Amino acid sequence: MYEMCVGPDGAGETLVWHVMAKQATTTLCGRRLAERVEAPGAEQAEHCSPCMASFAKLMTAARP
Repeated sequence: MYEMCVGPDGAGETLVWHVMAKQATTTLCGRRLAERVEAPGAEQAEHCSPCMASFAKLMTAARP
């Protein structure tokens, strides 16, 4: 199972939505999110492209 978590992008300047396995300590792009971020306007944040690409590969590989 995976969940979406908001956190800083690679440069640490902008918030983006990352994909993370429920019991993992790092996102699919390899970022460690120390704590959940509650940020105003986070709903409008972009998605992390590397996380989304990794997630797409996982979902495609799961198909028979």
